[in-house]
Amino acid sequence: MALKKVQLCLATLVASCSLTFQVSAQEPIRIGYAADMSGVCGSLVDGATNAFRMGVEELNKGGGLIGRKIDVIERDTKTRPDEGAKEVRDLIVNHKVDLVTGVCSSAVLLAETAVSGEFKVPFYTTIGATQTANVEKWQPYYWQVGPNALMEAVAAAEYVARNKSWKKIVPLAYDYEWGHTSVKAFSEHLKKLRPDVEITTMVPVKLGETNLTSYITAVLAQKPDAVFGAIFGGGLVNLVKQDKSFGFFEQTNLVTLTTVDFLQSMGNDMPAKGMHGFARAPFFLMLDNAKAKTFSAAYKARYNKDPDDWAVLTYDGLMFYAEAVKQAKSVKPDDVMKAVASIKYSGLRGNMTVRGLDGQMNAPSWVGAIGKDPAYPYMVLKDSVRVEAAQTMPTEAQIKAWRAAAR
Repeated sequence: MALKKVQLCLATLVASCSLTFQVSAQEPIRIGYAADMSGVCGSLVDGATNAFRMGVEELNKGGGLIGRKIDVIERDTKTRPDEGAKEVRDLIVNHKVDLVTGVCSSAVLLAETAVSGEFKVPFYTTIGATQTANVEKWQPYYWQVGPNALMEAVAAAEYVARNKSWKKIVPLAYDYEWGHTSVKAFSEHLKKLRPDVEITTMVPVKLGETNLTSYITAVLAQKPDAVFGAIFGGGLVNLVKQDKSFGFFEQTNLVTLTTVDFLQSMGNDMPAKGMHGFARAPFFLMLDNAKAKTFSAAYKARYNKDPDDWAVLTYDGLMFYAEAVKQAKSVKPDDVMKAVASIKYSGLRGNMTVRGLDGQMNAPSWVGAIGKDPAYPYMVLKDSVRVEAAQTMPTEAQIKAWRAAAR
């Protein structure tokens, strides 16, 4: 009898040791970070990559996710759709990644999400913002952390509509998917709010163009009260600097995407008046949130600069994924996606959820005028308004109708 008890104890001990070994020997969670590190989007990705690396390091120091270390495989898509699709396919097929993220360009985003859907591997974006990925080309393994192009264009229209003296608006936008989508959404929403406003035909800007003289003169020739600019990154910096030499801001106003990296890049070159902006995640308007304050301080201590919108969104996106994995207790695609559509995550921007119908997070936008603040060495959004997703997200009925029309 005693021998049987000893044998039973030994068997239990062996089983326990075996289970412990299995847990400790689990393979890492692999994340494919397929980002537009070079090309047109290159400058936007720097802050996002910094925040992503910082977040992964933080999670690993805390024991990883569900007891598994996180390994990241970084790839440069060169801001090319074909390269993005190729890299994501390689990450999924040859490296067996559990998740894909990192993309900036909307065109590259659409190429990458198609591969994600083909292999049923979860994929989320924090910079790329085309609503096409949520609507016409949505696939059930995709979600978006920031406001999509429709949402932030609607937020901009809400702001423009409040300026009653603005009667004529000229859209100026990059001549590709995001630019056209933004102008269309902005124009349609503004017309609903202010039928009296005249909105002219869009002035298309070639992606990557550095000399914007012809576009500026084409805009000013129409004598607008305001210009809606769907321009970003280095192109926007060039636009504003070149605008000043034409006396642009003495003649009209510019309403455009004013993310922190743009504000930092402009420095003292920012015009004293006439600049208005919409933004996706300006850290300086989020410091009443303890998590955002802690993140901003840690980011600045590590990288010696303030986090831009892309850094905030990327960190929030990673931690949202981490919360989904914790709830699912798994990285299996269907388990993760079920959790993504059901959790409520308290992040840098407040309580965040994702709608299962289209993978859209209830992401807010901020709009306001650009002005000086003694707390920062660059201009920031002043007298701003936080526009909640409830005001900007398309309804479920609209999403279904658009999908049906696209078939």
